[in-house]
Amino acid sequence: MGSVINEIECPNCKSSAYNDFYYKTGEEFTHCSDCGYSYEATYKRDENNILVTKDGTENFNFDNLILEISESLTPFGSYRLKYLNEIGTMIGSLTTEQQWIAFKEDVTTRRDYKNVELFTLSRFINNEIVVETLKSQPLSDASKEIEN
Repeated sequence: MGSVINEIECPNCKSSAYNDFYYKTGEEFTHCSDCGYSYEATYKRDENNILVTKDGTENFNFDNLILEISESLTPFGSYRLKYLNEIGTMIGSLTTEQQWIAFKEDVTTRRDYKNVELFTLSRFINNEIVVETLKSQPLSDASKEIEN
């Protein structure tokens, strides 16, 4: 499936957000890794990931599909979580403070927390991005951590 990824202005904090548009289906995903803004326009699927149609038939023409839109206009924030020796960094939105507290507790109490290289919370407060760093290891310290 093909998509076009663009950098756009975040509607919430005005920094850079990423928009991923799937041109074959019309589905769209936007995420700001600074404030946590997110927008998704996807077709409804059942528990088996099969498209749900308006008329209940197997007519999967676009005009018979159900487009679901979700948007988090004023999220609590965005997290970054990177493990040592991993190529990518996990980035996600948090809609409430309670969600952040539960996520933070889950990550920091895992056995593999010693292998976390970077763990931050980024929030849009009083028109600026505020980053709370829970864990950040310099590369030299990170390689020592893996040896232990």
